[in-house]
Amino acid sequence: MNRTSILRLASTFLCLYSLFAFNVAHAQSRSSSNTSSSNGYTSRFTSNDNNQKLNIESNGKIAIGSDEKSISSISKGGYLKIEKTTFGNTRSIFISNSNGGLDYEYKEGRSVKPFEPDGRVWLAEILPELLNTTTIGAEDRVERLYAKGGIKSVLDIIGNLHSDHVKTQYLGLLLKKNLKSNEITATIDKTISQVSSDHYQTEIFKKVSPSYFNDVNLLRRAVESLQSDHFKAELLKPIFSANVIKGEGQKSIELIKMIDSDHFKTEIARSIDFEDLSDQDLKFMIDELVGSIDSDHFKNELLKTAINKGNMTEDRSLIVLSGVKDIQSDHFKAEILKYLCQKQGSEKVKAKIRETAKSEIKSTHFFGEVMRCAG
Repeated sequence: MNRTSILRLASTFLCLYSLFAFNVAHAQSRSSSNTSSSNGYTSRFTSNDNNQKLNIESNGKIAIGSDEKSISSISKGGYLKIEKTTFGNTRSIFISNSNGGLDYEYKEGRSVKPFEPDGRVWLAEILPELLNTTTIGAEDRVERLYAKGGIKSVLDIIGNLHSDHVKTQYLGLLLKKNLKSNEITATIDKTISQVSSDHYQTEIFKKVSPSYFNDVNLLRRAVESLQSDHFKAELLKPIFSANVIKGEGQKSIELIKMIDSDHFKTEIARSIDFEDLSDQDLKFMIDELVGSIDSDHFKNELLKTAINKGNMTEDRSLIVLSGVKDIQSDHFKAEILKYLCQKQGSEKVKAKIRETAKSEIKSTHFFGEVMRCAG
């Protein structure tokens, strides 16, 4: 390689390196992070965004003025500290309860400055950011907004809140009100559109009375908004356990089929009150749900639950028996047939067990076990 080629290669390398360094620096300048912690009554919040850093620390109950530009009170022994650095310039304020009144310490950099007028002006400027980034004053703020304009006034500010944690606090406070069904729907709509985390969405959904989900279509919408099977299960199990969707067996089972995990699918299904399933719904479960489960272990668990909790008449026992065809393992086939034989031992059922064993079980060992029970 001659000198000219080497110089060209070096020049190209330097251009690429400069571009890479610029992109890294640019990405770092746009990075942001938020952390918060709580220790008893003390809460801390830190935010880094571009060239700004915000630190908030509070202790006790803090009430924000109705104009949201001042602090109206702090509980005895409590305090609020706000510090913000922008392009290297720092301002801070420390407000504490002193003998029932409020003491203010305002700083620009390290220099203490009079609170009036500059400190008060800065506090009025920074409080909206504090309200939108933390849960300080959330309860009073929701009360004030709700009294002023009802549910709409509260929902209108959700988009201004900076984290799923804070949004969840506000939406949860709103759901404590005596909301009408259409207002609950509006709150859920706002949750789905504004809260991205499955964890926080589920926290909000769980604050809704199970009776609201009598309409399975409303429940389906909530389930569809979640990505994680774990949180879908967290939502569905208490609702199914409360038996609020009685008479909607097929729709309930269709909801369960929306879940991929065999573990969670089975866990939710086992929370259903099987005694309230009609014969038709039980058949739908055996035909549709058992076949959608890949694991023979979980198929077996679900069928055992149906036998234990499903008011096993002869006819219902025969319905459950039909689920054996979806099991691959002779071991699990034999296990469920023996289990049913012990729980429902009528001659009609035993005859069907023998017939099923002959057609479904290839292993002579497991076939013999079933025949000894049902012979």
